[in-house]
Amino acid sequence: MTGGSGFIGGRLACALLDAGLRVRVLSRAPSQLAGRAAPEIFIGDLRDEASLAGIEEGVTHVFHAAALLGTWGTPDADLVEVNVRGTARLLARFSSSSSLRQFVHVSAGGVTGPMDHVPADEETPCRPVTAYERTKYEAELLALSRAADMGIPLVVARPTFTYGPGDPHKLPLFRAVRRGHMVFLDGGMSVNHPAYIDDVIEGLLLVSARGRNRDVYIIGGTRPVSKREFVFAIADALGAPRPRVSIPSWAARPAARGMEALGSVLGFEPILTTSRVLMMSGNFGYSIEKAVREVGFLPRTDITKGIHDTVDYYRRRNLI
Repeated sequence: MTGGSGFIGGRLACALLDAGLRVRVLSRAPSQLAGRAAPEIFIGDLRDEASLAGIEEGVTHVFHAAALLGTWGTPDADLVEVNVRGTARLLARFSSSSSLRQFVHVSAGGVTGPMDHVPADEETPCRPVTAYERTKYEAELLALSRAADMGIPLVVARPTFTYGPGDPHKLPLFRAVRRGHMVFLDGGMSVNHPAYIDDVIEGLLLVSARGRNRDVYIIGGTRPVSKREFVFAIADALGAPRPRVSIPSWAARPAARGMEALGSVLGFEPILTTSRVLMMSGNFGYSIEKAVREVGFLPRTDITKGIHDTVDYYRRRNLI
C-alpha cells in the first residue's frame, strides 16, 4: 500500500496488520512510520520510477492512498508529479503482475468540486476547482483508463471529509473553536459530509472485497451536515461557547486574495486563502447509497460520538 505515513493510510495499515495480513508499505524513509505497527517497508518514491522496481512482487491487493495535499505554497507541478504521474508509475509496476487481485485507488469526495445541489453521487459530473481536487480527479480518471488498458482489476473509493483520533489536519479547526477564533461564512449553512476514520477504513476494505471492477464508490458518514452543526458539535464536546460570528463569502473572497498576495510577497502563510473560503462556503454533501447497496457499507459513528472521541484523543495528548 501507499500513504502509510498519512492519517487514512496509517490507520488502514494497522487494520490490515490486526487482521493478520502481511502488509508492504511504500515509504520514502522508515522513520515516517515511527510509532505505528510494523509492516514491511519498501523504500521508494512515487516521483522516482526506478525506486519502485520490485514493489509489485508477491502483492495480491493494493491500496493506493498516497497523495500530496494542496497546502498553501505547494506548486501545482508538485501536485501533478505525485498525485497524477505517481499514480501512473505505480500502475505501470502492476501492469504485468500475475498475483494482483485488486487495486484500490483512494480518491477524494472533493473531486466533485462544490455543488449547487446536494447530495451528489457517483454519477454527478465532477467540476473540481482547487489544484488538489483537479489532480485527484485527473489521477482517478487516469487510474480507470490505465486499468482498462492494462487489464488491472481496479476500483475507486472516494472518502469524504475524514476526521477522528490521530488526524493532524483537522486539529487547527478544533483549536480555533476552543480559542473562540472560529468565524463562519454565510452563517455556516453550507454542507459538508464528515466521515469518521473507523467507518472510512471499513468502507475501503468492503470496496476492496466487493466493489465492481473499474467502478467508483463514495465512502462517507451517516449524512451530510451543515458547517454550523459540525462546528457546534465540536464546541459542545470541548465545553466551549458556540461560535456566532459570520461574514458573507462575497466579502471573504477579495480579502483572501489580498492576503494571498501579501503572503506571497512577505513569505508567510495567510490565515485566509481562496481555497479555504471555497471549503467554508461551498456545498460538499454526498449520497453513500451505492456503497450501502453494492458493498454493504454502513457507517456506524454519528458526529456526536465521533467528535467526542476525537476531542478526547487530542486532550489526552495535550494538543488542545
